Amino acid sequence: MNEQKKTGYASIDKPWLKFYSEEAINAPLPQCSMYEYLVLKCKGREDYPALNYFGTKISYGELMQGINRAAAAFHELGIKAGETVTICAITTPEIICAIYGLNKLGAVCNIIEPRVNVEQIKRRIVDASSDVIVLCDVFYKKLSTMINELELTAVVVPVTGSMPFGKKLVASLMRKNPKSRGITWRKLMKLGEGKDVKPFYEKNHIAAIIYTGGTTGIAKGVMLSDRAVNSVAHQYTLGIDIKAGKKFLNIMPPFIAYGFVCGLHMPLSAGVEVIIIPKFEPTRFAFMIKRYRPNYFLGVPSHYEELMKGGELDGVDMSFVDVAGMGGDALNKETEIEINAFFRQHNMNVAVDKGYGMTEMCSSVCTTSAAINEIGSVGVPLPSTTISIFEPGTDRELKYGESGEICITGPGMMHGYFGHSAETVKVIKKHADGLDWVHSQDIGYMTENGSLYVVGRIKRMLIRPDGHNVWPSQIESVICEHPGVLQCSVVGRKVESGKNGVLPTAFVVAKQGFEYKKLREELVKLNFEKLPERDVAQYYYFVDELPLTPVGKVDYRRLEQLANEAKE
Repeated sequence: MNEQKKTGYASIDKPWLKFYSEEAINAPLPQCSMYEYLVLKCKGREDYPALNYFGTKISYGELMQGINRAAAAFHELGIKAGETVTICAITTPEIICAIYGLNKLGAVCNIIEPRVNVEQIKRRIVDASSDVIVLCDVFYKKLSTMINELELTAVVVPVTGSMPFGKKLVASLMRKNPKSRGITWRKLMKLGEGKDVKPFYEKNHIAAIIYTGGTTGIAKGVMLSDRAVNSVAHQYTLGIDIKAGKKFLNIMPPFIAYGFVCGLHMPLSAGVEVIIIPKFEPTRFAFMIKRYRPNYFLGVPSHYEELMKGGELDGVDMSFVDVAGMGGDALNKETEIEINAFFRQHNMNVAVDKGYGMTEMCSSVCTTSAAINEIGSVGVPLPSTTISIFEPGTDRELKYGESGEICITGPGMMHGYFGHSAETVKVIKKHADGLDWVHSQDIGYMTENGSLYVVGRIKRMLIRPDGHNVWPSQIESVICEHPGVLQCSVVGRKVESGKNGVLPTAFVVAKQGFEYKKLREELVKLNFEKLPERDVAQYYYFVDELPLTPVGKVDYRRLEQLANEAKE
């Protein structure tokens, strides 16, 4: 691109476009269903491996046959375009066939995390008017009473179904509940044998509802259209060098946008071999990398921290890695430097590839690359996405280097929160430029080359009793500068019952060999040296590990609870 005179406003200048090819910038966005986009991208790759499930390899041709058969089977079951089918499952080849098969029919996938309590699952099914649930057999016992109560048709998928010599668990589980309304996956697929259905697509069709706490606190279903999902995959496959035939280790579950879009649809659209890990254990991350030797993988910061401290990769040549992606949670500069040093020690010619996104924007909206990967930055916007900084809660755009609310506009934008129109308008706001922008409630700034830096989250901002605002990420960054600190997270601790305000409280994971009392003294000194007096941590607690949510993010609510229960 030709360099133009900068106005100082990112939404006008779009300085990040210089890092992309003309094809990536000008290529038209897909106007089709997820299913049709996959068909288009898989053409000519039928013999390439698409899925690897515990050693069982499924080619793209075989995957498409499974998807088409699943679509025909669901059609025979009575599913029509626009109807909502609930999926409560982990990733297996059958679940992937179900998702794309339902999309071919024009159905809406209501994707629910299986670990959510039964009452929440029930409420989400009732709200979505879903009469059919697709679930893994390992969750059948937990949900069987609810299934009968709601008179759902349950399609029960064996997690071992595609494994080599897999055990068939469905029959025994179903026999324990003779009142079951279930149908096994095998029986369902027989309904689709020898049949076919025409693919359905219409503009603004909702491909999936994926749940998030989002930016407004309560759990909500985010409606993601085919256009939104395809646009993210399209921007990645054009903007990032992902080569068909290579291997992608997928450890992200399908019930989060990060897993649904970046863990499944994007790599399958790129023609790579997706290695499915249905139940991810961070302690086995190193084993998986050694075993599968993936060229691409994604994770959150805690996964990489586990990778470094385990020692299982000592002496292992990891030059086969092309992209090691990271998102989902904040990463401080010190840990990023450590991770990159770890990569160099293992012959990886890459730095950690960071990103930033939100479910409301169909997961990722920006990423780093070989061309621009600054320490501390989360990258530059994807080629068809615009990010800029605004005065919080307004449409007054700020200039480069000024901190404010990160706002995003682009084709990945959600259709809205399902059943929560009042919450939707709090997040999607029309600006003076006539465009709809998602207000992230994250605070950050952008440099003149388009690199985005996230400073903190409005909701994580701590307000002291004296009214002073404190950003936890700034304290965390300072504490992690100490060589004795492995991890750190800062939350607020209430001062007294009935009084407003909290005090910054640091939870620290120390490296082996460091004595807590001495380390605490040094951290207090470091805080006062690096931060204004009102910004320093007031309390320090040493823990063996930070509590994590089921998807590997730091569980701030649990830390707040621990902080308020702790003694002086």
